[in-house]
Amino acid sequence: MFNKLIIVISVLFLSSFLSFSQYQKFADSYGILSTVAGQGETDAGTVEWQPDFEGGLAINAELARPHFAMADTAGNIYIADKESHGIRKVNTDGMIQTFAGTNVAGDNGDGIATECQLNNPNGLWVREDGTVYILDLGNNKIRRVNTDGMLETIVDDDNGISLGRGLWVSKNEDSIFYANASKIKLWTANKGIEDYATGFSGIGNIVQDKNGYLVVTARSANRVYRISKDGLSKEVIAGNGSGTGGGDGMLATETGIEGVRGVWFLDDNTYFLATHEGSQIWYVDYQGIIHLFLNGEDDDDSHFGDGDNYNTPGYKISEARSVSVDYDGNLIICENDMGFIRKIENKYTYYYTSLFSKKENAITLNAYPNPAKNYVQIQFELPKPQNAVILIYNSIGEQVKCVHIGQQKSGKKSIELNVSDLENGVYFFTLKTSLETISKQLFVSRLN
Repeated sequence: MFNKLIIVISVLFLSSFLSFSQYQKFADSYGILSTVAGQGETDAGTVEWQPDFEGGLAINAELARPHFAMADTAGNIYIADKESHGIRKVNTDGMIQTFAGTNVAGDNGDGIATECQLNNPNGLWVREDGTVYILDLGNNKIRRVNTDGMLETIVDDDNGISLGRGLWVSKNEDSIFYANASKIKLWTANKGIEDYATGFSGIGNIVQDKNGYLVVTARSANRVYRISKDGLSKEVIAGNGSGTGGGDGMLATETGIEGVRGVWFLDDNTYFLATHEGSQIWYVDYQGIIHLFLNGEDDDDSHFGDGDNYNTPGYKISEARSVSVDYDGNLIICENDMGFIRKIENKYTYYYTSLFSKKENAITLNAYPNPAKNYVQIQFELPKPQNAVILIYNSIGEQVKCVHIGQQKSGKKSIELNVSDLENGVYFFTLKTSLETISKQLFVSRLN
């Protein structure tokens, strides 16, 4: 009996260790946090789109309660700018323009997308080639904008669409799922509209996982469900039904994910979650363990961290509405009523095998030993010559050390730092260069 207990404990420990190890490798692949669209001046319920925003910098444009953002393979980002009644497109140069809608609520039929009225577009889905599907909530329609810029109606729900946010479209467009009040509706060319799954509370986003199951977030229930393929049953895969409990490193099903709205699956069936009231981005690994990826607080004014590594200490976001991942692995977050679209760059390509392939021009950073006692070697590799500085922050974000190492040639480097004056605890060491900033954790411990 005792031996069996030891085996069980050992298996649990190994499982936890592998989960942490896998997550650390995954988390280290992400870097700089930035704002890609929105200046944050919009008051809730106010239409703010102005003609001079067209063709200008996306970070200077005002967005009105955007609810979802997603990219095509070229890296263009499309935004459902709900209360300005338009779909915006941010190109890879950071410029923004109207992709669909006239910025006046209404329905004047199909045609040239920028001449067709939309009414509170509350969701969208983007195909690889830049074909965009729009959940045109106020008009009770699902509409498609083709790559030639022409808009046409695909689904017209005569019974109305209530509180619709989620939209998912299959690659060959033979199935369209969309949220409608407490139901997930399914449209097919053969059968038209039918109820697919029911009994949800406060539906957020929907997406299909890599096994072909539809996954739906339920904001009011603080849960995430995987729906059976016949739509008749659902399984809780994340959330304990409340806003508290569990937490980082615990089972996702035992953790409070308050007001969960966003969900996005990766190729290995791990996934991200975005919480509104919780103001957090979570990552759930292949063992169902949840990890706090990005922290924030429930306040529209909590918008920080641009230009820094995403995992530096402190709150970064508030009231996250959605999360998606582009084809380069970058994370795209739609944030609060003030109208921000944020991005966290991915320095690596993430494969189904959970392995990482370093991108060209990526900087590597490590510390040895870690935990450190009195001295630590900061080891890094630069792909090209650049200026560099090493900073160390304590757990509350205060800078405790700064070492200017100046212009460096490309190649591997090692800098020894004296940390004997630092107390035991968790720190963050940061390498800032003229091209990139990377941060990682450093543990200082003199306990024997």
